[in-house]
Amino acid sequence: MDRNQGDINPLTDFGETDFTDELIDFFEQKQNSKTDKNDAKIKPENIGISNNQNLNYKKMEILPNPVQVIPPNAEQKELFEAPFKGSKDTTVSLEKPKLTPEQLTSIPDVIDGHQLSVKDKYDLLLDALVVDQRDVYYFVDDKGYIMRHFTEEPTDKDKRFVNFEDVTFDMKKTQLNEQNFEYLKKSLKYLGFGENLNSALEVRLKEGSDKFTLGASAAFATPNAKDMVNYELRFSKSKTTDNYFLNDYQATLEKGNANGTVQEPVSRVFTLNKGNDITAKEAYNLLSGRSIQKNAEITSKFEIRAGFLTPAEAKVSTMPEARAKVQELVKANKNVDYEIWHQDAVIKRFDAKGKDITDKSVARENLALVHSFIHKNDKSNDDIPYDVKDMAGARQMVKELTKDKNTASLTLTEKGIPVARFDEKGKEIDLPPTKRKEEVWMKLDFEKKNDQGDFPFKTFFKNYGFDLDKAVTAHPIKELNDPDHRERLMSSLKRGNLQSVTLEKNGTEEKAFVAASPQFKNLSLYDKDLKLVYEKQQEIKGQNQEDKGYQRSR
Repeated sequence: MDRNQGDINPLTDFGETDFTDELIDFFEQKQNSKTDKNDAKIKPENIGISNNQNLNYKKMEILPNPVQVIPPNAEQKELFEAPFKGSKDTTVSLEKPKLTPEQLTSIPDVIDGHQLSVKDKYDLLLDALVVDQRDVYYFVDDKGYIMRHFTEEPTDKDKRFVNFEDVTFDMKKTQLNEQNFEYLKKSLKYLGFGENLNSALEVRLKEGSDKFTLGASAAFATPNAKDMVNYELRFSKSKTTDNYFLNDYQATLEKGNANGTVQEPVSRVFTLNKGNDITAKEAYNLLSGRSIQKNAEITSKFEIRAGFLTPAEAKVSTMPEARAKVQELVKANKNVDYEIWHQDAVIKRFDAKGKDITDKSVARENLALVHSFIHKNDKSNDDIPYDVKDMAGARQMVKELTKDKNTASLTLTEKGIPVARFDEKGKEIDLPPTKRKEEVWMKLDFEKKNDQGDFPFKTFFKNYGFDLDKAVTAHPIKELNDPDHRERLMSSLKRGNLQSVTLEKNGTEEKAFVAASPQFKNLSLYDKDLKLVYEKQQEIKGQNQEDKGYQRSR
C-alpha cells in the first residue's frame, strides 16, 4: 500500500476543444456534430446517442438568470415611502431618495425597445415603470430582478422576468478589456455554461465593479422527474490590473420527485482557476450523490516515524514542518529516535535529543547524484547522474561539481528516490515533496461539513482498489459488446453520469441505469424507474483517504 497519498491537485486538462454543446461530455458532442456551433441559444432536447443505440444521457439546459439590478436600500425606501405615510416632517416628506451611480449603471438603458430616462430608472427601482401606450409595467422585486406585469391579460410565466436579450446598456464611455473578455468566455464554455451568459458577462465587465455575480439555471430531465440546479458564478477584479477572474461558483440542487414535489436543496461552493475544475454537469452529479473521476496531481507527504515498522506519528507537507514536528515529539518522548520518511526512504534521522545523525547512522544503497545544470547557449536545463558509494562520497562529489558555474542544483537519490538536495553552491537545502499524476475518484460526504461550511470530498486513490472496467464487466451489459459503446459508457461513468444501459438476462433485455460506485468498488444498479437494485458493499481492505481537501493551486 502506498503510505504517502498526500494532497491532490487536479491538473489542467482543458484544450481548444470545439464543443457543439458546451454542457455535454466529449463523447456526446461527437453525436451532435451537425448542431450549429454559432447558435448561442442552443437548447439540447436530446443529448447523446439515439435510443436505438441503447445509450441515453442526461438532458441538460443552461439558461441565464434574469437581469438583476442593485435594489434600493432601507434608507432609500424610507425616503420614498415617507410622503405616503402622512409624515408631519415636511423636510423628510419633500426629500427624494437619490440613486447611487452603481444603481444607475446596473439598470438597463433600454427595456423591450423603450429608452429609459433617469426618471424612468428611478420609477423602476423604487416604484413601477409605466410605459405609455403599452399594457405592461415594470418593477424590481426584493432580489433585484426586473419583472413585467401585463395589465390586460394574465402575465405568462415565461414573460414575467426581463432577460438580458430583452435589454441593452449604454456602455459607449466604458472600455472593455477584450482579451480578458475572451478568456472569461472560454472559461464559461469549458465549465459547461455555454455562450448564453456572454451578454450578461459583457455588461458586468463594463460596469467596472470590483466584484459581481452571474446567475444561471440548468434543468436536468430524469426518467421520472426534473432536477434543477441554480448556479451563482462569482467574479472579482484584480487589485493590480483591469483583469477579472471567475473565482468560484455555488451550485444548488433542487431534486425533483416523481409526484412533482421538490426535495430539500443541497448546495456547495466549487473553487475555480486552480486546475482541472469541476464542470457544471459534474457539480450536478456530485450534488446528486454520485462519484466523478478527475486527473489529479498528488503531492506526497513527509512522514515522521519512530522506526521502520512503526506507523507514522505525523504527516506534513514540507521539510521545515517535518523538522519542527520531530523536535516537538522529542520533547514529549526523550527516549526515542525519530526519522523523516519520504516515498519509502529515510530522509533524515534524529537521536533522542533531536540532533541530526543522518550521515552517521543511515546506511544508504544504490546512491546516485543527479547534477542539474544550465546550458550557456540556450539556457536549457540538463541532468547528468553520477554513481556514488556513500554519503561521504556524495558530499565530496558535490564540492567538485559545484565548481561548474552553470550548476543549477544537485539531487541525491537512493534507489531512484530523492533523499537530499543541494543548491548551486553546494549547500544542502530542503528536499521538496514529489508529485505524481493519478486518476482519483471523488464524491461528496453529506455526513459532515468542512471549515468553510461545505460538504467535504471523499477521495479514492488507485491503491484503494476500485477498477471501473472490472466493475462494469461483472454485469451483463449489452453495450459492452460494441467497442464504441463501451468507450462511451466508461467515459460517461467517469464523469459521474447516471447511465442508461440494457441488461441481458436469460435471453431477454431489460432497461436499467448504472453509476460508478468506487466507495463500494462496484456499480450502483437501478431499475427503469430509478429504484436502487444493487450496490454491494465489499470488504474494504485498502485505506479510504477521505477529505484530502481537493485543494488546487495555480
